[in-house]
Amino acid sequence: MSGFPGSPRTLRGAVVAVDSSGPLSRLVVFQYNPDQVVRTLRPRAPAAAQPAGAADAHRLWGAPVETVSLTVSVDATDQLERGDPVAALTGVAPQLAVLEMLLYPGIASVVENTAMLLAGTIEILPVESPLTLLIWGPGRVVPVRIESLTITEESFSPELFPTRASVQMSAQVLSYNDLSVNDAGHALFLVHHVMKETMALVAGATAAATVAGGAAGV
Repeated sequence: MSGFPGSPRTLRGAVVAVDSSGPLSRLVVFQYNPDQVVRTLRPRAPAAAQPAGAADAHRLWGAPVETVSLTVSVDATDQLERGDPVAALTGVAPQLAVLEMLLYPGIASVVENTAMLLAGTIEILPVESPLTLLIWGPGRVVPVRIESLTITEESFSPELFPTRASVQMSAQVLSYNDLSVNDAGHALFLVHHVMKETMALVAGATAAATVAGGAAGV
């Protein structure tokens, strides 16, 4: 956020896992927005049952596969200066725990499944993760799957709780090709696609007007 009085207020990015059983344990609002977001897009390959041939050279097999990488910084310095008791006791460990919970199943499900397994009543299946959203302003709200978190703890309290850390996050954007029609993320990505195509049309119209104006000597 800029320190100039007249500057616009900058929104904060966030990662939110929509989990009714523990909504606050999977809500990550960035303390500081990352300086950069690296996006990698590659064409979606056909399914194994549909090998591409020469006749398919110009086909698109759906939305591209997009990977997003960014680095999130957390720092307890300001809270420690204000005498925040939570920061004084645990530093930034709670903020790191929220990020890590994006990759953990809910403990209630783990305990319940363990108890049922011991009772021999069910065959344990992997726990389904909640819908996870990357929110980067109103123009980008997309479902994602967190692929990796690389956490670098940079300073520590006397009790060895981290007081400053950076987290490299890599996530794959989940498109309507990856989600069922009944999944809320399916509709969200469809909206994202519509917004992107609309912006592309605006850019195309602007470019065409510029070219036309140049040809007319304007």
